Amino acid sequence: MSLALAAPIGILDEHPEWSARLIAELERRRLPFEKIDHSSHGYDPRDRRRRYAVVVNRTSPSSHRRGHAGVLFYAEPLLQHYESLGIPVINPVAAYRFEKSKALQVNLFERLGLPYPRTVVVNHRTELVKASVGVRFPVLVKPNVGGSGALIERFDSRVDLETAAERLDFGPDGTALLQEYVEPAGGAIVRVEVLDRRFLYAIRIVRGATDFNLCPADICQAEPAPAAGALGACPADATPGLTVTRGDAPPAVVDAVLALTRAASIDVGGVEYLVGKADGRVYFYDVNATSNFVANAPAVVGFDPTPRFVDYIVRVATRGTRRVAA
Repeated sequence: MSLALAAPIGILDEHPEWSARLIAELERRRLPFEKIDHSSHGYDPRDRRRRYAVVVNRTSPSSHRRGHAGVLFYAEPLLQHYESLGIPVINPVAAYRFEKSKALQVNLFERLGLPYPRTVVVNHRTELVKASVGVRFPVLVKPNVGGSGALIERFDSRVDLETAAERLDFGPDGTALLQEYVEPAGGAIVRVEVLDRRFLYAIRIVRGATDFNLCPADICQAEPAPAAGALGACPADATPGLTVTRGDAPPAVVDAVLALTRAASIDVGGVEYLVGKADGRVYFYDVNATSNFVANAPAVVGFDPTPRFVDYIVRVATRGTRRVAA
């Protein structure tokens, strides 16, 4: 049976496939919705009509890898516009700022007193080389604006880093992170998913030491940089060389994840951490304000999270506001 809403649900997503499961569930319930493709879009700040009952922000920083680089910075004023109209936004502009900046994520780890790999943030290659004097090798160089592990490189020595520095791509905003590489115990990382600021599930992903390509929760095959205008699709069920199983995050880790997502204004998303092979310590390293949920969720985690996501969307749409951080 359909639910009467004052306006349709807006799904802000430039990817042609990532919202397919969400849209299928909305259609099954006969809920009104509109997919907002902001790779080609415009708005008038003087237009004060509330066109949507809720906007679900599914903007990913990997948009620039699909020929949609304009989405990266356009999304922020667009989300601010929706919020200024009083439209509740799931994963609002505050969450999106953390989504597209690994540097802000590290600042958040530091502010909350959570363990993370030693990291230095730089915006010039000479600073990268200078910063390497104070860190332990091997290291990773990560563009500040990420997306499915794009452009992350590992260097095992300072000589290797200095040799490669001039060719490194710092990404769309010219900022990069130099981060000590922490080898994960068993080659595994854990992603903890949250919904409505509550624990949803955890998955354990075993991957290769040089494989940094994790599409939001779903594991994707590596995508080459596309030609201008090309679209990269995420083969959500493809798991080459990777294993994904249900994980068990310790209560202290779950509490830390909930604190992180509250502080980052993330309503639905995931936080990734690993346990160091050498010292057995937990290290947080990535925060995601976009989630496609794990592929084949009923088999992996025992239930389908998409209906729960839609339940939450409907609650926000009908009450006219989203939960805010305390």
